[in-house]
Amino acid sequence: MKRPILATLVATAGIACAGALAAPAASAYPVGPWNIEGPCAGKAPQECPMSPSADGLTWGWHGDAWNYDKTGAFVCMSSSFWCGPLMGVVRALPPTPIGAWLHPS
Repeated sequence: MKRPILATLVATAGIACAGALAAPAASAYPVGPWNIEGPCAGKAPQECPMSPSADGLTWGWHGDAWNYDKTGAFVCMSSSFWCGPLMGVVRALPPTPIGAWLHPS
């Protein structure tokens, strides 16, 4: 009687693990309270080498970062001397299309 119970528990655990492995990975993008997709738009987390900040406005990779406004528009690269102060302004303002103003299509 103990063997069937153990076999049932092992089988149930195996099915649960298989189901977890077969389930599609939840996408971490968009990120932050403004749902910024950054350079990883349409990609799953494992497909994108970028690491987003908690607010989703800065996406870093190999010591440099791409910065976005709260509307999702690209603002600047962190390697630009003026990017840090500008991103301070972006973070302080409500959603404002600063990136669209800087880089009109």
